[in-house]
Amino acid sequence: MAPACRTDLPVLRCVAGHHVPAPFYLTADMFGGLPVEIAGGELHDLVGRPVADPHRHAVDEVYLLIAPEAGGAEIEVEVDGERWTVTAPAAFHVPAGSLHRFVTTRAVRGSWCLGVLLGSETAG
Repeated sequence: MAPACRTDLPVLRCVAGHHVPAPFYLTADMFGGLPVEIAGGELHDLVGRPVADPHRHAVDEVYLLIAPEAGGAEIEVEVDGERWTVTAPAAFHVPAGSLHRFVTTRAVRGSWCLGVLLGSETAG
């Protein structure tokens, strides 16, 4: 039996608070249903432009900030009114229900921020 493969990625989905549909690379309905989703994208063209207004998700999220070189990307993170700067490579957690948004402040080409949603935004 051949492994399942999806090549129609990303899947664009509207997400509350986001200015444009978000690119998802893994959704809960793929591969028979999974308890995780992954969304995100390349940051180079997003410097200084938030992709979402402050918003909440019903599920916990873990974000991965990666860049071709250490320090190659930086985002300002705001969660429940608290702000801090995250520099690649890094991972950080946003608890379910937390009001949050991010703004890319620096990103070399090839820098990505991926959100791992621990559950489905569309389930239930």
